[in-house]
Amino acid sequence: MKKFALISLRNDLIVNRKERRDSIDIEIYNLVFELGYIPILLPNEPTITDFFELIFKENNIALILLTGGNDIDKFKNKNGSNLYFKRDKLELNLIDYCISKSIPILSICRGFQLVANYLEGNIEKIEGHVDIVHEISLINLKEKINVNSFHSYGLKNNKLPSMIRPFALYKKDNTIEGFTTIEPFKSFNIMWHPERANGSRVKTLKLIKSFI
Repeated sequence: MKKFALISLRNDLIVNRKERRDSIDIEIYNLVFELGYIPILLPNEPTITDFFELIFKENNIALILLTGGNDIDKFKNKNGSNLYFKRDKLELNLIDYCISKSIPILSICRGFQLVANYLEGNIEKIEGHVDIVHEISLINLKEKINVNSFHSYGLKNNKLPSMIRPFALYKKDNTIEGFTTIEPFKSFNIMWHPERANGSRVKTLKLIKSFI
């Protein structure tokens, strides 16, 4: 039976048209195919929560992908940009549903931040992580890889909730670039973008497959 991945979308305000648009980097599709899933897009409308049972059952959803884009609503009073509360509400409901159905989560950048915040990890403003390529350490494998970086908020490697298990670290400022969870849900979370250039795509896909 074919497996499907349900993918969240970023949302942007198009000022000159006075409209909001859901969107996604089309390279995400190829990433999902390479992982062995068929992509299905999830609109940023919280009422879709009422249809989760039907969506998951009819489409054999076996993975959730929380993508990048938008700052999480936590930062609405802390210089956050391009916030969209409906997206937060929908994705938090989605995490709750995944817990009830034991469905694994893969998260990228903003998704990482949302999952960490859900688990009461302290996401905070950080410097020097926007539009650069830097070297990170894969802790358990004792390897180093170069990855892209496009985030203004991050998770420091201190006072972590017990559920958060770091596996990738940017040692220069002691920020976590990747972590996994087993409880209360299974998840693989990274701050870099494997769908973009300099995303260490082959290595990252191998890491994801070995966990998910």
